[in-house]
Amino acid sequence: MGVTREIWVAPAAVQLQEHGPDWLDVVDDKQWSDENGFHRGFCSSFRIRPDRQIWFHFPFQVPAGGSIDQVSLLWETEEGAQVSWACVHHGGMERRHLYEPNAPLNGVPEPFDPPEMWRKFYPAAKRMRADMAVEPAISTRFGFQLCILVDGPGVIRLYGAGLRYTDLIG
Repeated sequence: MGVTREIWVAPAAVQLQEHGPDWLDVVDDKQWSDENGFHRGFCSSFRIRPDRQIWFHFPFQVPAGGSIDQVSLLWETEEGAQVSWACVHHGGMERRHLYEPNAPLNGVPEPFDPPEMWRKFYPAAKRMRADMAVEPAISTRFGFQLCILVDGPGVIRLYGAGLRYTDLIG
């Protein structure tokens, strides 16, 4: 048995499948955010237009020769948006569903209270953490990503994504 660890990517790593004002609206009063959202150091925020769904992809760099048995998401939604599906892709072509589509993702609160001197720079946060089992575990050989589908209208704030990786070689 190898060493198991969590590997996380920052929120700015997220890739949107659809872009532009046909899909996104202005978020956090940044007029230019209707193109690609608003990426900050601590979160990436997006306002999804009514009757739209957008896939968000978190790519991970993981060595070959290991296995992944869990993925995690730090997020929050506002104004009616919901994460309605999650899956993982590996090897470019293989997809594994993490739960049934069209069901809201549940999580547990992951609170954060910024220091008083910086509080004015942070939006109020109601972060959630969801840990989702990857069953059976995926052996790593090619690229790996967590994909979430978000239904609008409303705001999604992404704080990062993670996975549990076991090195089977070392």
